[in-house]
This record gives sequence, structure tokens and C-alpha cells, in this order.
Amino acid sequence: MTTPGGVLTSNRKFLVIPQITSFAPINGPVGTKVVITGAGFTGTTKVMFGATATSFTVNGNTQVTATVPRRAVTGKISITTAGGTATSATVFKVT
Repeated sequence: MTTPGGVLTSNRKFLVIPQITSFAPINGPVGTKVVITGAGFTGTTKVMFGATATSFTVNGNTQVTATVPRRAVTGKISITTAGGTATSATVFKVT
């Protein structure tokens, strides 16, 4: 931070907490590509459908595309980054 008296530098690392605001589609079978929208997705390390991890692509800080994995069951979606884990407010229904 820059002030009239000089520049201040924190001795702590600043981490952005991820947030999921929506995803589409809201249901589908194994193999469905799901676009997850929110914030703080840069550096995503894990995406889960319920308790099952899956493959994913970070499209940008506000969007991740993930594939519904085998053995997935209906449940919430979560995204993990260095800043923490975000969990969807609603469930993805595996059909």
C-alpha cells in the first residue's frame, strides 16, 4: 500500500478466498462438462463433486470447467485454492 509517508509492505501473504456463485448445467450424467462461475479461481488445485475429485480446467479467475467424474453422486460442488475451499449453495444432480 502506498501512503503519503511511503510504501507499506505486509509480512503476510494475501490469499483470496474462492467463491462459487453458480454452475451450469444443474444436472447431468457422468462425463458432463459443468461450467462453474464465481471468483478467486486462479490457482485451483482441486474440484470435487460431493466426495469425488475430478478433472478440471481453469478458464480464468471467475470460471472453471469440470467433468462429472465416475462414481459421482448428487451433491454439492467444491473448489479448492491456496485461499481455501468454496462449496456451492445448491447440489448438482447426477442423472
